[in-house]
Amino acid sequence: MAATSSLRDVAGFAKAELHLDLRVGLVTVGEIRANGRDVRIARYAASESATYAMFAGGGLKWAEQQIKNGRFLVKPGRYAMTPDLTGLSCDWAPFPSQRGEILSLLVEPRDHTRPEVFAALARRVLAIFDAAPRRSHPLSGGMGIAREKQVSAKRWSQVASNSDFRKFDDGLRLTLDCAPDQIDSVEAMLIAARARGEIDFGLHRQSHALMTCLVPSGRPDSHLHFLDGMGGGYAKAAEMMEKGALAEVRQRAL
Repeated sequence: MAATSSLRDVAGFAKAELHLDLRVGLVTVGEIRANGRDVRIARYAASESATYAMFAGGGLKWAEQQIKNGRFLVKPGRYAMTPDLTGLSCDWAPFPSQRGEILSLLVEPRDHTRPEVFAALARRVLAIFDAAPRRSHPLSGGMGIAREKQVSAKRWSQVASNSDFRKFDDGLRLTLDCAPDQIDSVEAMLIAARARGEIDFGLHRQSHALMTCLVPSGRPDSHLHFLDGMGGGYAKAAEMMEKGALAEVRQRAL
């Protein structure tokens, strides 16, 4: 299977070139549905030329957990080929926060949480961030950044519009430029929701954001830009989320 070979090659490349043990796996939709979850996909048009996929149904979250538990793994090949990473680049320097802190935030509903309950919480969270200029977008829309990066204002506007600073993969995934009091307000809201048994969440604060770019072959206008925090980002937020969930399990066991 081509997908399996590609995953194996990427894992081998990460090990050989970056000295990273990259856990990769492959789970069929049939397997996910057989375990009571689903994978529903919606297309989100970030701009006229950039479209991202959003996922719901609990299947992505379930598959990720199974792979973390050692199931469905694709192990690196001993003689893996160099993967085709054409169009993938990271030519941008880190972007400093303009409002206080770059926030990496993960929020996931518990299995029993009703969709409307999680949707209401997500709206309250986003309302706090939407109150800031440009909805807390970590890429400033100002001419200063465009001049600093030596690109035209139009080109910079396209880069910012095509970035994935907000996404939904069975939960909220946000990379935002926020004031500390915004983060404090959201954290208090999420702590209360976790205490009610509705969600798990993790967040991480840092000074800069990072951007990795993908320019599909033959479609230079459809450039996509993936954002994360420089100081650990989503990985650190996931670590906090896992620790919080484990602490709650231990507390219930007492």
